Amino acid sequence: PGESDNRNQQKMEMKVWDPDNPLTDRQIDQFLVVARAVGTFARALDCSSSIRQPSLHMSAAAASRDITLFHAMDTLQRNGYDLAKAMSTLVPQGGPVLCRDEMEEWSASEAMLFEEALEKYGKDFNDIRQDFLPWKSLASIVQFYYMWKTTDRYIQQVR
Repeated sequence: PGESDNRNQQKMEMKVWDPDNPLTDRQIDQFLVVARAVGTFARALDCSSSIRQPSLHMSAAAASRDITLFHAMDTLQRNGYDLAKAMSTLVPQGGPVLCRDEMEEWSASEAMLFEEALEKYGKDFNDIRQDFLPWKSLASIVQFYYMWKTTDRYIQQVR
């Protein structure tokens, strides 16, 4: 307190959401529903997604995860909270934008290898990577672990 702050705030921070935006909570919720629908549709059009997410139910669940919602909210903010512009950004001329997280980037066999490695090494992610998943980055393995902990598979393994 009382000292001046000479740092350039523009270089330190980036605004990702303005709570004083002109949209109502209902409009934002409606946009997020549309973003989830676009995510589900994008997965239906993507061949590699249909192999990993063979059912509509699984595709919709994947489209409801944080990565889709963060992308939607970022899209709203970058477009000045203009719903029409934001919708156009979600579905550009080439087709819907597909946002994926680590859960979707991993195949079922990689997930099984991860579970086997976790059983053997616990949370020693370096050993898991070295002995079981050398083609994955350490960051990818750690991120997958924290997403995997939110799944039914984790609950089954804990039991």
